[in-house]
Amino acid sequence: MTQENATATTIQGVVTSFVQAKGYGFINGGDGERYFVHGSDVLGDQGLVTGQRVTFVPTPSPKGSKAKQVVPGLGPTPIYVEPDNFIWSKGGAPRGMEVVLITGTGWGKSNDPNKAREILANQAREWGANAVLNVTMDKWTESETCSNYCYTMHRFSGEFAVVKVVSSSSDPAVIAQAQHEMQALTDWWNSRDTGDTPADNPWSQPAGETRLVEPAKVKLVLGLVASWTWTFLRIFGLSIRYLGRQAFAFVRERLASGKGGGKDKTDAPRE
Repeated sequence: MTQENATATTIQGVVTSFVQAKGYGFINGGDGERYFVHGSDVLGDQGLVTGQRVTFVPTPSPKGSKAKQVVPGLGPTPIYVEPDNFIWSKGGAPRGMEVVLITGTGWGKSNDPNKAREILANQAREWGANAVLNVTMDKWTESETCSNYCYTMHRFSGEFAVVKVVSSSSDPAVIAQAQHEMQALTDWWNSRDTGDTPADNPWSQPAGETRLVEPAKVKLVLGLVASWTWTFLRIFGLSIRYLGRQAFAFVRERLASGKGGGKDKTDAPRE
């Protein structure tokens, strides 16, 4: 085959596997076919690595398609990729990920544990992080003033971090995008006002808290109000009843005293 013909039939592909010790592997061609490749068909006496881009001449054979005159291209470059979801971890970064930046720490508190988590995660996002790491939780019982109602408070604390997935690619566009994102992150971090004092630094401020009024608590408060109202009215009624009885007794005593005095005057003996 002439060089001109070889160039005309050359296609691109990506190495999906290559065993260096045995000197062979496989390539996924740009035409959707899978090609067997032997080390002797790689130009320049270079080995291949998984993920490496290559150009080659597709050649049919009785045992399947083969790649001939393989020209090694750009090898896989390590890159950082944004994770699909927000990361919440009781320890460090999950397996396959790496912490590239710590932006601060914070906490969120509520009697609803889900709300406390949400507060902490939202604060992390506001501070440029996509993860909360080394999360700890404290909980204790509190009660309202002038009430027997008790509830459990939850406080989550953790580090705000930027976490990236460790990956690799041989696609120049993907590599360039990943490098651009990392440079943008570095520029943003370096552009912060580092002259702030700790008291004015927003990174050191607490995340905040919230307390939810539960239906059971509302019912309890209404019940207490009704009970106290009924008790007051009962005491008031008993007091009125007692005073009424005292007034009636006093009037009856006065009337009885008046009648008794008149009788004594009438029955007095004459001289």
